[in-house]
Amino acid sequence: MATVDFATPLLGDFSTQLEIAFGSTFGWLVGHLIILGIIAILIQSLRNTSLLTKNLEISSNKIKNFIGYGIAFLIQYQLFVTFSFPISGAIITAISSTLLWKWTFDVLTPTNV
Repeated sequence: MATVDFATPLLGDFSTQLEIAFGSTFGWLVGHLIILGIIAILIQSLRNTSLLTKNLEISSNKIKNFIGYGIAFLIQYQLFVTFSFPISGAIITAISSTLLWKWTFDVLTPTNV
């Protein structure tokens, strides 16, 4: 009987590390519990969207900016990996470049968001 494994494609190498740490059965269980926990948090967040947007002062402009900076981060990360940066170096450089862009944008074009 084949075991259904959703954790490996979603968690990647972390799933392998869980299996090494806890054994194959408990590693499989812990990996899937992590995925179920993430899904539960997302569902609960969607249920309380109005409460979250009111209390965290999230506006559509902030969401658009977050998506834009996320896309900029992903593009930079792929670019740095293409130039043979190590993974950690690519992530650190992409994060710092994106944060510099965000700071520059916020300082040069202040808005009342």
